[in-house]
Amino acid sequence: MDVLITPEAMREIEALRAIRPAPSTWGILVGHRRGFRFIVEKIFPAGSGRTLPSERLVAELDRIWPGRIIGLFAVRPGAAFKKAVLGPAWYGKLVIHLSLSAGTAAVRPFVVEFGRKFSLVRIPLAAAVKAKTDGQ
Repeated sequence: MDVLITPEAMREIEALRAIRPAPSTWGILVGHRRGFRFIVEKIFPAGSGRTLPSERLVAELDRIWPGRIIGLFAVRPGAAFKKAVLGPAWYGKLVIHLSLSAGTAAVRPFVVEFGRKFSLVRIPLAAAVKAKTDGQ
């Protein structure tokens, strides 16, 4: 299993880096799953600080993007956020931890798994695929 972040979603991560949001800012990952790959198409900031994603909020956002919410992201997530995603509502979903420094955006993807208890299992980023140009 791996994660592919589209160029548009990567620009949104770069925009977050430029804004420098507070730690524990979190949001929704919009995209789809193809086989064993998560494809992130949009990063949508939705909360910050101690406000955690409620099932009601996620249901409302799922109404807007039906079946397209593939997980959550958080900027330097705290323990409360990490604990909040370890449950049946997020099983099999993608969770991306972002560290946004002045120079770069570190992206660490995980998937919520279950084996006697819920845990975050690190998964790799897929290499970006370059589009073919005419004449090649």
